[in-house]
Amino acid sequence: MSEELNRERRRLVGLAQRFGLPQTVAGEPFPPSQEGAPLIVDTDVGGPDGAVALVVAATEPALALVITANDGRARFVRHLLDRLGRTDVPVVAGPVLHAESPRPAEAVARVVASADGPVRWAGLGPATNIAALLTGNPALAARLVVTQEVSVPNFRRDPAAAKALLTGGNLPKLVLPDTVQEPEASRSPDGLTLATALQLPFVALRRERVVLDDTGRPVAGPDGDLARISVKVNHRAFRVWLTSRLRIG
Repeated sequence: MSEELNRERRRLVGLAQRFGLPQTVAGEPFPPSQEGAPLIVDTDVGGPDGAVALVVAATEPALALVITANDGRARFVRHLLDRLGRTDVPVVAGPVLHAESPRPAEAVARVVASADGPVRWAGLGPATNIAALLTGNPALAARLVVTQEVSVPNFRRDPAAAKALLTGGNLPKLVLPDTVQEPEASRSPDGLTLATALQLPFVALRRERVVLDDTGRPVAGPDGDLARISVKVNHRAFRVWLTSRLRIG
């Protein structure tokens, strides 16, 4: 679909240039669709919201890997995915590039090697693992389309990783706290982040240069790094989708 839209966009631009008409086709080209691309979920499963997001992710046939914070949480995720019939999805414990535990990095490399195009990364916890990839294996990280849930606690827990994501990421999609203010939606920022990683039309994004303020929160700044930040959420449509995905069994 994005290729067709971009062809039409180029055609209209060409006609305007040919006949000297005002340029009415503005903005960047439509981003390529990642529909069907492998999905990696990076989560610390810190509460019910993380568990709900995992249940929803398990309904995605493209789910290819789950990375967790430690062995204990990895065992929980393994049990949950098994109960949901996703015994095919590997679960590994981070950090991704820990010298004593290379398995997460190897698992990410296998997912990337299995794909012809991009691989989607949904970061539902601190940015530690994606930052480790960006700094330790940038060629591998370049294949990832990163979406990160940006709560102040997440970025405060590893501010250096948050900075590495902004400086080294390729236009990461950042789901900001300001867009999850409704009481119902605020219970599932991880779910909103997952939906954004899946390119579902619930979260509107805007290109912006951002920096980290003193609290660890990304804010607009002219000298910042380019990212795609969430600016608006269709909460009603999101809740309908989330509820439909939770109706399993």
